[in-house]
Amino acid sequence: MSILIDGLLAILAIYLALQSLLAPRLSQSVFLFFAFGLALALAWVRLGAVDVAITEAAIAAGFLGVLFLDALRDFSSTISEKHNNTEAIQSSASRKKIKTFLLPRLAFGVGLGLFLLISLEAIWQIPQGGGLTAAAESMLPESGVEHPVTAVLLNFRAYDTWLEIGVILLGLLAIFVTGGIKIYTKPDVVAKDPLLRQVILFFTPVLFLFGAFLLYIGKSGPGGAFQAAVLWGAIGILLHLGGKPVFAMIPRWVGQLVLIMGLGFFLLMGFVFMSGGATLFEYPKAYAGTLILIVETLAAISIAAALTAIYANLNQMKEEPKENESAN
Repeated sequence: MSILIDGLLAILAIYLALQSLLAPRLSQSVFLFFAFGLALALAWVRLGAVDVAITEAAIAAGFLGVLFLDALRDFSSTISEKHNNTEAIQSSASRKKIKTFLLPRLAFGVGLGLFLLISLEAIWQIPQGGGLTAAAESMLPESGVEHPVTAVLLNFRAYDTWLEIGVILLGLLAIFVTGGIKIYTKPDVVAKDPLLRQVILFFTPVLFLFGAFLLYIGKSGPGGAFQAAVLWGAIGILLHLGGKPVFAMIPRWVGQLVLIMGLGFFLLMGFVFMSGGATLFEYPKAYAGTLILIVETLAAISIAAALTAIYANLNQMKEEPKENESAN
């Protein structure tokens, strides 16, 4: 029964991913992306990786979802103006597209079906002893932590986590390239919303302490750098909404150092261990626990800063045209 549930969940996740890419409207794509993120979170829960499921739900369906909804609001007015003029042309062209793309989609469907059959066959062939789960648990004494998911993400396959941090920084770099580097300018008018001020005063220490708890508990249970980073990033976003952008209060070089120190320290430590004869990201057994905690702390700070920077820069890009119009 569990294999049937896992197979259906895998098919659902793939179907939602394809529909979010092929949906004819942006609004449909956004909400299908929400559903896809939640399906992935359920898949991680089924795999026993609750901490990864929390990250998936918080970043993919939460943080990115808010950005997509905000972008959808901006695009909707532009699209509605052009929709009436192009509706007739699109309806006639859609009939031709259906015939043109029928064969490639059919081939893609056959390939997807074969992929699912191979995946189900691999599931059936998992050893009775637990497969990779049993292997990871048997290596826990050498990992420096007590939680198998943390051991995999920060020790056995640490380069995966390092690449994930790099992907977030690449996304931020793409925003810098398209919107310019002049961001985090201090607003002239500080928000005076009393409700927002009380929310900031109440939730800032709560989010910080809960994030620190998730960061520390990650060595023995669900938690870790990404979970803490989402909560700490929420603090930065709240402060930005309240007219107190974090990066405007510190020197620019300090902000840049905070953004890259997680990825940089991860890589620097890997090269240092390689120079001593170990493999990349291989920790000494005697110091593995301490090093993983340091790496996770720096990574959490960098990820939180990157999430705050992504929101702040996109918000700045939206406000600039309005300021230019008012000046003209």
